[in-house]
Amino acid sequence: MTSHAEWTAKAQAEIDNKTKPVGSLGRLEQWSVRLMALQQTVKPIINNGHVLLFAADHGIADDGVSQFPKVVTREMLRNLSSGGAAINAICNANALKLSVIDVGVDTDETFTGIHAAKDIAPHGTNSSLRGPAMTDAQLDTALSAGIEYANIAIDSGAQAIAIGELGIGNTAVAAILLAAVSGKSAAQVTGKGTGVEGERYDHKVEVVEQVLGKHKDVIKSREWREMFKCLGGLEIAAMAGAAVAVARSPKKPALLVDGFISMAAFLFAIHLFPAEKELLGHCAFLSHASAESGTRIAITEIEKALGVSEGGMTPMLDIGFRLGEGTGAALVFPILKAAAHIASDMNTFAGAGVSGSN
Repeated sequence: MTSHAEWTAKAQAEIDNKTKPVGSLGRLEQWSVRLMALQQTVKPIINNGHVLLFAADHGIADDGVSQFPKVVTREMLRNLSSGGAAINAICNANALKLSVIDVGVDTDETFTGIHAAKDIAPHGTNSSLRGPAMTDAQLDTALSAGIEYANIAIDSGAQAIAIGELGIGNTAVAAILLAAVSGKSAAQVTGKGTGVEGERYDHKVEVVEQVLGKHKDVIKSREWREMFKCLGGLEIAAMAGAAVAVARSPKKPALLVDGFISMAAFLFAIHLFPAEKELLGHCAFLSHASAESGTRIAITEIEKALGVSEGGMTPMLDIGFRLGEGTGAALVFPILKAAAHIASDMNTFAGAGVSGSN
């Protein structure tokens, strides 16, 4: 069986021999090479995309880390159900299928078209300021939900799976997770999230610091599962589960990782599932550089965890997004599709009868 490294070399030779100056399509060529190596063919296919949007609430949201109250998560589910959210619009623009999965939103209300996977945590996590955010069973259920819905999407024919999230307070949770992994300070990893400013932002940083202090022994242990159980969120766990399901799939779909929070999920997927580290690195494309202040640190930690060189996981876009919902991942789908078509449709110099470089 040809190795991934051998396929990468073969793919690079293929793209270099296309009817263009070498490197003239910039990073699109890199993504084309990665798709060929991932699917192990010089004619990769990225025609069907599926966005998995996982939603949950966080106990820490009640500690004033967001501009908005926790009820907004529930209200946004209603908006998603009616097709009125940004991710609905971007999916419509790009002919992407969207599945919204409630893995712990603090509501007993049901919504048309929203999947419920939260029997064991119907109202979200506990506040990590007061103890572990979730139980072992709740963590397993969220991971399993991500795996299940990713597999459903793959089995339905998606060649690219995007992971996104919804949950008031989850930028604080992602900042906590990133600080725990990186050793960076709360101030370095904590962004404005929903738009917190001034004293409210200072309070958010203070809460992140307090959580890190409360769980310092668990963080120091580097027991990744225990760390995530104490600090994490249900929708972040579900995204980690979805990521590893994509990596394991013999159908070799691409994984489109959304912004800051999705990056935290992907980073923990690498640590929670070390046997799949290489596969995760092969399939994952970071879709955009979120405007959240901890994003660059998250990218660096992902590169370190995967063992790739600096710049090896550069996001595809950097356009100031910080909404979440999988919007950035959905937006890059046509770019990835174009990268596949460059490999599949474009002639080589020999095939076109065009003179190559001397």
